[in-house]
Amino acid sequence: MKNETAIITGSTSGIGKHIAELFLREGCKVAICSRKEENVQRTLEEFKKKYGESVIGMVCDVTEPSVIESLVDETINKFGSVRILVANAGVNLIYGPFEYISLEEANMNAKTIIEINLIGIINTVAAVLPHMLKQGYGRIITLSGGGAERPIEHMTIYSASKGGVLAFSRCLAKELDNNEKDIKINIYNPGMIDTNLATNAKVIEVWKDKETYNREFELLRTHVMTDIEDSCSKVIPYALPTCKDNGKSFRGFSGMKLGMGFNKIRKELKKMNQ
Repeated sequence: MKNETAIITGSTSGIGKHIAELFLREGCKVAICSRKEENVQRTLEEFKKKYGESVIGMVCDVTEPSVIESLVDETINKFGSVRILVANAGVNLIYGPFEYISLEEANMNAKTIIEINLIGIINTVAAVLPHMLKQGYGRIITLSGGGAERPIEHMTIYSASKGGVLAFSRCLAKELDNNEKDIKINIYNPGMIDTNLATNAKVIEVWKDKETYNREFELLRTHVMTDIEDSCSKVIPYALPTCKDNGKSFRGFSGMKLGMGFNKIRKELKKMNQ
């Protein structure tokens, strides 16, 4: 990836940070960003020790169009182009059955989650796409997630936001199919990974107490969760000039392992509750 340049949003922790390091390791020049200055500076310092001037960083809230434009402009000024976008920034604020969420909580959570997870991705793609059209080349990777392609319990609002990302990406892929430029957009579903996104969501306590949730989460960690580096490495083929896919949803995890893992969890929970 030595001739590649990339913007990766939400890239000071978790999946975004791992993708950034994988790209840097392969020789790509990378712009990282986060909403918090301290996180940007800490990650920038860490990466610069290993990769020197191949990395830049900015504070960026993906819900603010003007800030995203500044990030894109700074990346082009520094690296000469933006050939790759990984639109990774995302949040999940609440975990539990929708029936326990009040109208006020549902409204507040929906506004924040959809604004960051869906509108943030739309903003980021909209900022980068004109430059890719001008240069006649681009690779865009958006992030799907749990519940986007099939129903999943207890993550209704988050899943709605990721379903929107999936629809947006596939619709844009159709449009790009009709364009002679070599621009592709594909959708990465990383799977269940032990990151801040998974651990910071507020569990609805009237539904499940903290002790029970922690016990079940540990089972998920043991039997279901995917290794973060293994998952993130699946992104690289879709970021390269050799990628011919457009509008494809690809996984960073094994469906077979996921199914077997949940079977093990059900058996262990049955034993615990006997």
